[in-house]
Amino acid sequence: MIRTMALRGQRTCGHMLVWLCTALLFALLATVSVGEERQTPVGVWLHANKRIQVEIFPCDNRLCGKIVWFRWPNDAQGLPLTDLKNDDPALRSRPLLGLTVLSNLRHTGENRWTGGRIYNPDDGRSYGAQMSIQDDSTLCVRAYVIFPEWGETFIWTRVR
Repeated sequence: MIRTMALRGQRTCGHMLVWLCTALLFALLATVSVGEERQTPVGVWLHANKRIQVEIFPCDNRLCGKIVWFRWPNDAQGLPLTDLKNDDPALRSRPLLGLTVLSNLRHTGENRWTGGRIYNPDDGRSYGAQMSIQDDSTLCVRAYVIFPEWGETFIWTRVR
């Protein structure tokens, strides 16, 4: 009888230990996935100039971004802003709202995306682009012509 009680006690402790390990594993996995979600640039960001917001979204296995908000969405005549400074005359009448301005950014390391392009409607030119997320609310976007080291970094702030 004593041996039977001892075996029951071992089974109870064993079940409790398995349950505890399982609970700890789930808690750890939940913490890791929440942390990963925070460190994604997918979402809406306020540009450093405070005049536009860009929504970053997955496109294929890369990231892209489009203009989703303007502080002043219309020109002096009250018409929606268009891509007037584009080198290609055929594209000058396209609306800026909804225009893809970030493309082809690929994940290359922890909180880092490179190899992309960024279009600047203010001068109608495209530049090389890379970005890194510093925390859940700060995105560093670097635009450059030839080498990233010669570029300019803009700090974007998460809107949502």
